[in-house]
Amino acid sequence: MLPLAIRKLSCNPLVRGVAHHLHVSHFARGVYCRLLARNGELRVSCLGVDAVFKTRNSKQLAFVDYILTTERDAIEAALCHLRAGHTFLDVGSHYGIFSILASKLVGPTGKVIAVEPHDGARQVLRENLALNHCQNVEVLDLAFSDKTGPVALIYHENGMGLQPSSDPSSTLNPIQGTTGDEALRDFPIPSAVKIDVEGHEFAVLNGLKETLSNKSCRLLSVEIHPSLLPPGVNKDSIMTFVQEHGFSVLSQTARSMEVQVVASR
Repeated sequence: MLPLAIRKLSCNPLVRGVAHHLHVSHFARGVYCRLLARNGELRVSCLGVDAVFKTRNSKQLAFVDYILTTERDAIEAALCHLRAGHTFLDVGSHYGIFSILASKLVGPTGKVIAVEPHDGARQVLRENLALNHCQNVEVLDLAFSDKTGPVALIYHENGMGLQPSSDPSSTLNPIQGTTGDEALRDFPIPSAVKIDVEGHEFAVLNGLKETLSNKSCRLLSVEIHPSLLPPGVNKDSIMTFVQEHGFSVLSQTARSMEVQVVASR
C-alpha cells in the first residue's frame, strides 16, 4: 500500500501535467497501479471504519484510489452523521465507495440502498460488498429519474451518463428508469442521501421530492455536473430545489468539472 503522501502527489494536476508533457503518463500510471495495492486490493480507513476494495483491473483500482484521495472531504461530509440503525441512500453507487463505508457505519440494524444501473460497475459493487461482508445493503438495478420509463444513457470508462444530443443513437443504452419515491416505497426514509449521476441530478431530485421532503431525511449530498446538465437546467436550478425542500446548504466545493453540495435540515 502506497503512503497517502505519494497517492496525493499522483493526483496533483501539476505532476500529471508534467508527465503528460514528457509523454510518460501511460508508463507512470502503469507503475503506480502495480505499486498501489497488494494482491489487487486497496485497503482504506475512513471515519473510524475499515474497508477493502477490489476491481477487475488496475486501472479501475487506480480510479477508486483517485476518488478516495481527492474527494475524501466530500465522502466524510456525506457520511459523518450516520449512526447505527440509520438508512443511507446511495444514488450512483458505482464500485461501492460510499455504500460500503455507510454499511459499516449504520451497522446490522441499519440499511443501505445502493442504486447502480451500469452492469459492469454493479458487478464490481456486488463483489466489493461480499468482500466487506456487507449484508445490510440492497442493490437496485435501476436508473432513478423524474418519471417511469426508459432513460437514454451512454456507457463510458468508469460508469454511465446522460446521452448528449451530439452522440449517435448507436451508443444508446436504454435503461429502465423510475422515480426514487416509487422505488423506495417499501424502504425506510433515508437519514442521508448521496447523488452522483453525471448530469442527471435534477431529474433524480425531482423524482425524490416526497422522500426529501420528509423531516427524517436530514442530509443531502449531491454532485452537480454543470457541463452535463440538460438544456434549461443549471446549478442555480438545483440549489433552488435543495433549499425549497427544506435543506440549508452547508458547503459548496468546486472541483475541475463538478460542484459538490452538502445540505442539511
